[in-house]
Amino acid sequence: MSYRGSVGSTAAIRATSSSGEGRYKLVYFNGRGRAETIRLVFAAAGISYEDKRIESQDWPTLKPKTPWGSLPILEVDGKMIGQSLAIARFVAKEAGLSGKSSVEEALINSVVDALTELREKSFEAFMCKDESKKAKLCTEFFEKTLPTYLTNLERFLCNKKYLVGDAMTLADLHFFAVFEPIFGSSPDDALRSHPRVEQLFRRIGGHRSVADYLKSRPETAF
Repeated sequence: MSYRGSVGSTAAIRATSSSGEGRYKLVYFNGRGRAETIRLVFAAAGISYEDKRIESQDWPTLKPKTPWGSLPILEVDGKMIGQSLAIARFVAKEAGLSGKSSVEEALINSVVDALTELREKSFEAFMCKDESKKAKLCTEFFEKTLPTYLTNLERFLCNKKYLVGDAMTLADLHFFAVFEPIFGSSPDDALRSHPRVEQLFRRIGGHRSVADYLKSRPETAF
């Protein structure tokens, strides 16, 4: 299952709304990776931003200028924010997608943290350079790790339309960003046996602003 766009350009992507025009500049490599949740939050909220994508050869020059020697970074009001989850939470707060109460915000953060654990495990398997080790890691991921997280998500969702509260939040957008590459590689059985998770994935991917972004974003290798 894939929601990849077909645009090959790395030019800056702009949301349709003029809100925030010129205020936000997101810098990351030319891929989805750890920046995609942030882009999805911008898209869902209709907040305009500059999506600056750099190539690997540009990284050594830029790295010493970043707060923590890593990407993504977000430039806003003359400040530079590092760390992907800090940026995602900041943008979600700006967009009103971080919950309607402190309890909802805490629940959203717990979901985001759990999904990030899964994402890092998927990166470890999918991006392993040792082919024999990669095969073993991928088998373990799809047969052991992924089913555990899917079962927990299915139970957490229960009969709700969204992970937390009655509207889409950062939790749902992070869920989509984490699972999009996983569902693109996993057997269909993983979805069929977890119908609530599948429905949520399709619901977020089908959200008008999200769907528009997915159609227009550059097609990348990761």
